[in-house]
Amino acid sequence: MNDETESHPVNRPPHPAEWIIGAASALGVLALIGYLCVTALTEADGPPVFEVAVDEVLAGSNGWHARISLRNTGDKTAAHVVLRGEDGAGETSEITFDYVPAGSMRQGALLFAREPVGLELTVRSYTDP
Repeated sequence: MNDETESHPVNRPPHPAEWIIGAASALGVLALIGYLCVTALTEADGPPVFEVAVDEVLAGSNGWHARISLRNTGDKTAAHVVLRGEDGAGETSEITFDYVPAGSMRQGALLFAREPVGLELTVRSYTDP
């Protein structure tokens, strides 16, 4: 007998498992392509939209800490977001958030020498990453 014909069958029909795996893979690829196309066509292309809030104000050993939340409800990511807080007496403090993705929230603290009363928060600037 020839060793080549024994180890390599000729014209063997594919096993049903091969067809099932092939079909499942093809469906997965088509679903991924469809998702990417729908996302590309329907995704809004607006700027970052910021919502800021004071969570709490705490006294610390080095002054007052105003814990704040910054939420980006817009469609684009923002980088180097500069947030400024000014209290009613005119004292100011700034914080920079390195990266704020669309639909995310970041937290931090502004530091003040005296208790911040009537704190106003404004986003001063950002860059596109």
